[in-house]
Amino acid sequence: PFGPRDKYIPKELLWPHIQEFVDGALSHIMQMSKVLGEQVGGGQPLWPVAIHGHYADAGDSAALLSGALNVPMLFTGHSLGRDKLEQLLKQGRQSREEINATYKIMRRIEAEELALDASELVITSTRQEIEEQWRLYDGFDVILARKLRARIKHGVSCHGRFMPRMV
Repeated sequence: PFGPRDKYIPKELLWPHIQEFVDGALSHIMQMSKVLGEQVGGGQPLWPVAIHGHYADAGDSAALLSGALNVPMLFTGHSLGRDKLEQLLKQGRQSREEINATYKIMRRIEAEELALDASELVITSTRQEIEEQWRLYDGFDVILARKLRARIKHGVSCHGRFMPRMV
């Protein structure tokens, strides 16, 4: 049922199956929540307190799960798509269309934007990742993020604006 072990499936071919994975994960989480509730929760289901996605495809999945379960989301990007696209274009060996055909880079970037929008916290490896890589995304602005954090710290309204914390 899992296919031949000697065959590698490129991760880009799994993108169309994310919703199927999320549906299965939701079913599993609901089942496990009931079981855990019976075992240690006094008969009440025990729900996850957060969802953490790593990399773009798992970020896409985690965003959907976070919304369905109404729990906070954390995200760790690893090798961001917009930065990878810029680096590949600078090399000049492939056109944007060829890069997209090979890496499904636009779908990856879309997933990273979704994960960014859904996240309460983004875990990064370096300050450079925050200031130079995440700044390439529509959903994050370093200066605005600092201003919003300062406003929140001082109890001033952000008028519905939100940006995930990056650490």
